[in-house]
Amino acid sequence: MRINNLTLRKFRNIDFCELEFPKNLNIFVGDNGQGKTNLIESIVYLSSARSFRVSDDKVLIQHNEPFCEISALVRRKEDQSRIRFVLSDAGKYLTLNNQVTKRLSTLMGLCNVVLFNPDDLNFFTYAPRRRRREIDFEMGKLSQNYVEHLSRAAKLLNERNAYLKQSVYDADYLGVLSQELASVSAVIMKQRYEFVLRLQELITQHYQFLSDREDIITFEYKSPVPISNTLEEDLLKKMMDSLQRDRDFRLTHVGIHRDDFILKINDVPVVEVSSQGQRRMLMLAFKFAIVALIHEKRSMYPILCLDDLFSELDETRRVRVMELIHVDMQVFISTTDLSFINTQRDRDVFRLIEGNVQKEVI
Repeated sequence: MRINNLTLRKFRNIDFCELEFPKNLNIFVGDNGQGKTNLIESIVYLSSARSFRVSDDKVLIQHNEPFCEISALVRRKEDQSRIRFVLSDAGKYLTLNNQVTKRLSTLMGLCNVVLFNPDDLNFFTYAPRRRRREIDFEMGKLSQNYVEHLSRAAKLLNERNAYLKQSVYDADYLGVLSQELASVSAVIMKQRYEFVLRLQELITQHYQFLSDREDIITFEYKSPVPISNTLEEDLLKKMMDSLQRDRDFRLTHVGIHRDDFILKINDVPVVEVSSQGQRRMLMLAFKFAIVALIHEKRSMYPILCLDDLFSELDETRRVRVMELIHVDMQVFISTTDLSFINTQRDRDVFRLIEGNVQKEVI
């Protein structure tokens, strides 16, 4: 999977650029505030239809401009897709191969991007809701089925909560809602459990390589009931045991919307003991584990974006990160100093100065 070219118009501080990426290793270099992360952000947007920095798309549009555009030709094995976003005050406009589409889910799998950026270190201190969102986002790269079940569960949960607010209710109807919600939720819980179990093994491998330590990483999935052969029945029973409390508060208290994911080093939660350096190595291991899992499931590498990483690593860690990047994987790296990227690999370097992008001759 790779981006062949990228066109931006009126995107943040980039007035216009049209870039070609014939090589797998691409480096954006420049001082702070010149637009390196803006380029990374545009690439991630092609994958997810959202910014990893802000929740309001309007912030991405240049000041006093009516719209911005992100467009790219993306290759996936033998197929190519032209993905184009136009963002304006009216909302988000998406075309795939020049055909307008209103379903963002059609992006699924067309441009899988795995991103590391400094804010990822907050994963360990996020509220459970934010961690679930991040895990769901990564799992969505692997399974359309998971995304569909997640959407169905959200609709059923909203419907159940709305019904709990009624002053008069039908117990049978609420029972049917609860049964359907438990059924869909059980599928999601199994998928989350299997994902965490496989990812834990991969994270441990990558963390030990990056840190040169023998620490054991545990990735714990905290679900409302244990994963078992009677999962659906156990979940429904716990939901119904909580019915009086749900009616009192007019809110569903038991379900996958309360799940959490806890990373531990040597059986101690990362948030309690780890240094900033350990957290960085662990989050890097997490991202490379996602890359490995996508390759395992899809038989192709995703696109990897490493934003402002190498300035925070010593030389040994920089070398090891580069060793983890497979030569067949397209990668975009932002840095303030080209000397941080110590590699003999063939690469393209793009220098940014106040939003202007120039390809350098190496």
